[in-house]
Amino acid sequence: MRKFKVENVHCSNCANTIKNALEDDFGVIEVDLSVEPRVVSLEISDEKVANFKSEMSDLGFGVIEEI
Repeated sequence: MRKFKVENVHCSNCANTIKNALEDDFGVIEVDLSVEPRVVSLEISDEKVANFKSEMSDLGFGVIEEI
């Protein structure tokens, strides 16, 4: 499981937007709304990380860093 700090995720609707848009391509995605900045967790290979970050950016959610 890899975890990424993400900006602009404010509520469960934001979390659902991420899940609905990306789970078909990246599998199960968990969004932790209890911490700031929010943390998105998923099983992802090194080869897909750049695409994941790009897709997140396209949705308006910038990936700050992997933790």
